[in-house]
Amino acid sequence: MSSSDIRDILQISKPSEPVQKKTKQTEKRPEGISRELYSLIGGAPPVAFVKPTYKAKFQTKKKTTPWLLQPFTNPARSDDLVLKHWVKESEVENQDYPFAKFNKVIDIIDYSDDDYEKYLTDSDWSKDETDYLFSLCRQYDLRFPIIEDRYDFQSKVRTMEDLKDRYYSVCRKLILQGKGPLSGEYIPDRQSLANQYAFDKSKEVDRKNALIMLFNRTKEQVEEEEALFVEAKRIEMNEARLSRERESLLNSLKLEQIQQVPSTPNTPVHTSPGGLASPGGIGITGGTAGGGHSDMKKKKKLSMSEDIKKGRKLSNGSSGMMEVDTSHDRKEKLTPGVYVRSQKLPIVKPAMQPKVIKVLEELGIGPRPIMHTAQICHKFEALQNSIVSLFELKKVVDKTEMEHKVRNPKGRDTTPTGRKRASSNAGSTSGNREKRRK
Repeated sequence: MSSSDIRDILQISKPSEPVQKKTKQTEKRPEGISRELYSLIGGAPPVAFVKPTYKAKFQTKKKTTPWLLQPFTNPARSDDLVLKHWVKESEVENQDYPFAKFNKVIDIIDYSDDDYEKYLTDSDWSKDETDYLFSLCRQYDLRFPIIEDRYDFQSKVRTMEDLKDRYYSVCRKLILQGKGPLSGEYIPDRQSLANQYAFDKSKEVDRKNALIMLFNRTKEQVEEEEALFVEAKRIEMNEARLSRERESLLNSLKLEQIQQVPSTPNTPVHTSPGGLASPGGIGITGGTAGGGHSDMKKKKKLSMSEDIKKGRKLSNGSSGMMEVDTSHDRKEKLTPGVYVRSQKLPIVKPAMQPKVIKVLEELGIGPRPIMHTAQICHKFEALQNSIVSLFELKKVVDKTEMEHKVRNPKGRDTTPTGRKRASSNAGSTSGNREKRRK
């Protein structure tokens, strides 16, 4: 027995099917869009708008518009020619030709016989030819290529530049004399208006000749010019890199040492185009300072340094002080290019420069020699090294005296006579003490 039979016996109605709740499908928020923005736009927009498939119903009850064939005249024509065209019946009353407004006529300046005799006379142009030129300008609206083609006056050959030059010169003269568009009393803008009619015949001829040469170039010349443009563009792009390489090259040559030379009245410092200063007004980019000594000079300096080392041995208390060496063993360096002998002179340390210059001024010698011969340069270098050595030795002596004063008590004499006086004074004071005790 099935469940349906049991329901029939017990007279129980068939239970109604439970209503299924529709689950709301929520679209997943795409990545990259915030939650607030996604809630505002209400989901993703449609991909594309669907084109409507219906068609507008043809209105068969609308009345047709009648058209009439009407004659008309064009105000731009002077022969009163009558033509016909189709127009709407509602527009028949408007008989004006709509395209007549596009007929723009250029206002050509007029002149009288008196004006021509006063202002416009020219040996190369007669009045009849000038009148003929102005009539063509009115007829063809200043289209000078057409005017040149139609120009035929007594078999004279006139170029387009000749025609333009004559027309603009006449207009300019008439405007300056109060004729033309600004006729009447004087107006301040008359000069500026006359400048608008300026025409330079020679420049126009040169311009056209240049265009003709440009047009007549061969294929090889065009390719060569394009290659030059590409090369110029490449150089412009690599300008920054080339400037960096140039700067590194100057740094490798140590030309910045020249800037350390002090500027004094005896040694004027001039700046080269590259921004580097050179003494004596000579801006040479080759060579470095401090090289190029002869072997004899080296031997002499070595012997002097050995004598100073032998005669200046410091005590154990001042063993930490520096020993003065007036020369350094420098190797001969080959300098590329041309250089000046004065640039080979050694450069003094910036801290020592004022002292050395002061000593040289007391001796009546300038900071730099005037004639830079080989002998003068060697002597000047030796004098400069001697002054530097003198200051170094003075520094050592001052340091030694300071250490000596610090180690010994104040007011104590360490000489032999001072020691005897101190011992005798000590004996007398001890005897007086014993007498007082007794």
